[in-house]
Amino acid sequence: MNKPKQNKLAALMLASSLMCGFNTFANAEESVRLDIATKAFEKQDKEKLAQLAYEYAFSIDEAYKYFYETVVKTGYPLNQFQNIRILADHTYTAHPTINNDTLHIMGWMDVAAEPVIISIPDHDDGRYWLFHTMNMQHFTDSAFGSPQRGTEGGMFMYALEGWEGEVPESVDEVIYVEHPLVKMMGRVMDIGGEDSKIAQKLQDQWNVRTLSEFLGQKGPEPKARQYPDPEKSNWVQRTNYVLSEGTMREHDQELLELFALLGLGQSNPDSYLSADKSMIEIGKERGLNRIHNSGFDDSRDVLGTRDEMIQVPSYQHAYGTFMGQWGLPAEHTMYSGDLVDSDGEPLDGSKYDYTVTFDAPPIEGEGFWSYTAYSGKTRLMEENSINRHSRGDRTLVPNEDGTYTIYMSSDTEGQEDNPNFLPIPDHSWYAILRMYAPSDELKNDQWQPTRFKKIAKK
Repeated sequence: MNKPKQNKLAALMLASSLMCGFNTFANAEESVRLDIATKAFEKQDKEKLAQLAYEYAFSIDEAYKYFYETVVKTGYPLNQFQNIRILADHTYTAHPTINNDTLHIMGWMDVAAEPVIISIPDHDDGRYWLFHTMNMQHFTDSAFGSPQRGTEGGMFMYALEGWEGEVPESVDEVIYVEHPLVKMMGRVMDIGGEDSKIAQKLQDQWNVRTLSEFLGQKGPEPKARQYPDPEKSNWVQRTNYVLSEGTMREHDQELLELFALLGLGQSNPDSYLSADKSMIEIGKERGLNRIHNSGFDDSRDVLGTRDEMIQVPSYQHAYGTFMGQWGLPAEHTMYSGDLVDSDGEPLDGSKYDYTVTFDAPPIEGEGFWSYTAYSGKTRLMEENSINRHSRGDRTLVPNEDGTYTIYMSSDTEGQEDNPNFLPIPDHSWYAILRMYAPSDELKNDQWQPTRFKKIAKK
């Protein structure tokens, strides 16, 4: 046994918060969001401060509501994996814009009482896999997999910032987190057919245990919580509840002090009672409008670690939560969104069909890429008669010159055997291009996606 180790996956995870102890927080005082809120505070612009407070709280509140719906209401246990053993399709509605490319290993860990150890098996050659965790503020805590480790799995211990204890010798890395509730997402590539059985067998070998379970010892009782019902609480109450645990409040203390008029971030859970209730509603109305109309189409702008996301306005980070909750940072997967066509008009499957011809995005190693279509109304995949929702390098047939062409329509008749056909909703829709294990060429914008061209419906 030894003392806690400093995280050696820094280059893999791009998250300095993983390497810090309780007293080495990111410099919130240098954040863009703090600068913006300070200016509004100096002007005593209460409505602007209320809006900024909601934009800050949005990702926390959405994480909590997702947690409540998928864990509290269903009674699903913490510190246990849930294996989704088929590729997600229109029947999966738990969160928006989920991929249609990999099997998923999901769950929530709780490190309030003690650390948790994740065991990941070795994988076969050429198989993409990734483990990703995010905190209750929608910041990435950790992300690593085959692009960094190849086939080699390992044992990874997650502990709350400030935890001090002995680390088992067999643990490869220790990751320190800001909040005890941590969203876990594993991804294992499945190309269908007989490969599905291999992918599922690997999926079943992923394991999550508390430190006591790992050591075969009797451990402390899990933390007991009284979760506020989203239907009987407001966003300030729910955000304060989340901030009452862990170290997020300490990270954001200077910013939260500027939002005191709403009772946000105060140690007293009932502090909101003395706040101006009209400001709570105004903040939500104005904040939601700003978030929903942001329109970012590059994941690098909206997803990432704490250090990355405090350098952008809160509404920008919130848009990433709104459009792609639990999405990966660009170091591991790059996302490009198509919401408009080559003429700048919103995509609409009731008015047009679409086509696009493009050079394949450059990826590395076991990486791959795909386009997935989603409903603009629900942000989910939509049912179609051939149960097809994505097309990519594993399913498309390239043109003679090596480029790829995709034809898109809401009319699926006669398209079952066309590998280059992608069904789309018969109304507003959008597409997400996912590029797993992106190359430096992608990260440096040397490759650009091609906009869809609308064509007359047949």
